[in-house]
Amino acid sequence: MSQVNFYTLSNPDPHARLQFVCRLTEKATELGHQVFIQTATAAEAKLLDDLLWQFKPASFIPHALVSKEDTAVTIGVSISAQNAPAGCNDVLINLTDRACEQFQQFARINEIVAANLESIEAGRERYRVYRDAGVALETFKI
Repeated sequence: MSQVNFYTLSNPDPHARLQFVCRLTEKATELGHQVFIQTATAAEAKLLDDLLWQFKPASFIPHALVSKEDTAVTIGVSISAQNAPAGCNDVLINLTDRACEQFQQFARINEIVAANLESIEAGRERYRVYRDAGVALETFKI
């Protein structure tokens, strides 16, 4: 059964949200996890790809942009605006405004909620979807 963590950020700045995703990704990879980051758009995926290369000078997080057609994901961090390709089943960081449709595929799902009304409302809806599915939920205020 999947574990879903909701991270509610105090900063409404979209860049702060992506910086938090970089830190969360770094922590997950340090713990040996494979991470799939699903973004809302291809442009956001590219922005996050660029940010992961430079967010911390002393950090190196191997990652790649992937498509649904990729059948074998061998890198530690995959980023896409599409659903996860087969083989991604450890940690999901969801940056979309909808609950992960294939949540059973992942051991852990991380939902990031920014401090703005739109993000909070979408986060509440995702929370209800997971709760109604009987998924274990935990929330963190950052």
